[in-house]
Amino acid sequence: MEVRTISRGHVAELLEILRAIGPHGHREWPIDDEASLLATLDSPRLDPDLGRWSISYENGSPVGYSLVEPELNIGRILVGLAAVAGRDDVLGSLLLDGVARAKELSDRDQFEIHVAVRDIESEAIVDALEVAEFGVVRTVLKMRVDVSDVELPEPVASCELIIRDADMSDAAEVAVVTELHNACFDGSWGFSPNTVEEISDRTAADKDRNGFAPIVVLENALSGELSGYNWITLSDGDGRVEMVGVHPSMRGKRLGWTIFNAGVERLIAHGATELVLDVDSENPPARRIYESAGYRTYSEVRYFGLDVGVD
Repeated sequence: MEVRTISRGHVAELLEILRAIGPHGHREWPIDDEASLLATLDSPRLDPDLGRWSISYENGSPVGYSLVEPELNIGRILVGLAAVAGRDDVLGSLLLDGVARAKELSDRDQFEIHVAVRDIESEAIVDALEVAEFGVVRTVLKMRVDVSDVELPEPVASCELIIRDADMSDAAEVAVVTELHNACFDGSWGFSPNTVEEISDRTAADKDRNGFAPIVVLENALSGELSGYNWITLSDGDGRVEMVGVHPSMRGKRLGWTIFNAGVERLIAHGATELVLDVDSENPPARRIYESAGYRTYSEVRYFGLDVGVD
C-alpha cells in the first residue's frame, strides 16, 4: 500500500474513490462528472495542485484518500479521510498522512485538527481517531424535508426591504456580500472568515453547476445596505440551503425567516424536490426555524478534534 499526494491530473482517480465511498464526512461532493468536481476543487483550500489531497493505492488501484483543508486564520486545519468498502485497514495510514501534512501547512506552534465523521460511516474511522487521541468536539445535524411537506410562514412585510439575487459577477457586490457573510458568522464555532476571492470562486462554480444565482440577499431599498442573505445550491433534486445569515445589527426582527423563505422558494421554483441543510446542534434559534419549516434530522456529523504542537 502506498500513499501519494496528487495533483489535478489525478482527479479522475479521486472521482472514482468518491463515487465508491458514497456519502461521508461533512461535505456533499459532486460526483456526477469530473467537470463538476473540478469546479468545486477550484479553491485554495481544496486545490490538488496545492498539495491538498493524497490517495492510497493498492497494486495501482485507488482505495482511499486524505484531504488537508487549511483554515489558518482561526488556527484550524480540517483533515478529511475515507476508504472504499472493505479497506478500513488503510484509514490509519491516511490519518497519519493527513496529520503530517497538516503540520507542514500550519503557521502556528499550536493549532487544532478537526476530522468530520458521519454516523453512517464505518466505526473503523472512529477507532483510528480514538487511537490517535482525537475526541468529539462538536456535532452538526443534517436535516431535510420533502417540498410537499415544507411549511413556510408569511414573511415580514416591509416596503423598505427588497429580496433580489446578488450579482456575483460584480466585484463591488462580491465584496459587500463577503463582508456580510463574515459579519453574520463572526464568533460562530468552526467558522473561518472568507476572502473575496474564495467567495467569488465558489459562487461562480455554484452558478455554473446550478444555472442560477446562488446568493439571495435582503436589501434596504432606502439605504442600499444588505441586511441578510441565503446561499442556495441544487443537485439531483436536492435543494440545499448552504448558509442563512442576518447582519448582527438587524437581528430580532424575524428577517431570518424572510430571507430563508426567499431562498427556499427559489429552490422549489428551480425544481428542488427535497430540501436539505446542515445546522450546528448547539444553535437552538436556527434549529427552531428549520424544525418549524418541517425539517427533520436524518444524520449527524461528529467533529473529532486534536490540539497539535508543531515540532
